[in-house]
Amino acid sequence: MTHGYRIFQHFNQWLSQQYLGKCLFETEQQLLSSLLKRHYGRHALVLGVPRQLELLQSSAMPCHTLISPLVCHEENHHYIEADFRELPILTGSIDLVILPHTLELIDHPRHLLIEACRIVKPEGLIVIAGFNRLSSWGIKKIFSKGHHVPWSLNFLHLHEIKNWLRLAEFELEEQRTALFRPPIKNKMVYQKLMFMEKIGDICFKHTGGIYLLFARAKVIPLTPIKLKWKQQLSQIRLPTTRGGYIARHLEHSKKIK
Repeated sequence: MTHGYRIFQHFNQWLSQQYLGKCLFETEQQLLSSLLKRHYGRHALVLGVPRQLELLQSSAMPCHTLISPLVCHEENHHYIEADFRELPILTGSIDLVILPHTLELIDHPRHLLIEACRIVKPEGLIVIAGFNRLSSWGIKKIFSKGHHVPWSLNFLHLHEIKNWLRLAEFELEEQRTALFRPPIKNKMVYQKLMFMEKIGDICFKHTGGIYLLFARAKVIPLTPIKLKWKQQLSQIRLPTTRGGYIARHLEHSKKIK
């Protein structure tokens, strides 16, 4: 993992306590709500930190689960403590998998993405949220020292993630962006810049601070193999019953005698 166990703790605290973190979480929750209401299934899974389990609140799926490397100090039946290097989930058993900035928290994001794709059912959905490098948030990361979350995270290239999904036989269905305002900590100034969200969504869709990718697992159709018979079967009579086989055998014995 990029900075070990501690970066997950800091990211969870940033989403829960810091103003920018709360804004980011609420924005992603709103973007996901419309999707979750029209996507049906039984099992929905989040790979992330404890705060992000609430991303599934608007989902109609009955089974919600969070997998996280953080230790859970409270009894929670929806929480699984596990290492992301090998997910303790059966192949093709989950209808919806969400990775909210999870790929940016670890050293080997492609390996985790392959694991996440493995557990998705045929026609199941995977959702990936990340920070956009081509945005004001990406510029902020370049000029920051990178000691604090979220600037210490590894912002991935969007086209790289799309390529990984394509190689995993997933088809990109939708891409959304948000947070066109610069990441300003001052609450009053940040709220005054709300107009940038509407302008950015219309004119500069590719410059949002965050992106959400929605990709569906392809179902590869089975191609029947046609057998090429070398012997013609038109003159061969095959008995269809056991009785027919016995009668034919007795008739053949009489001819020999």
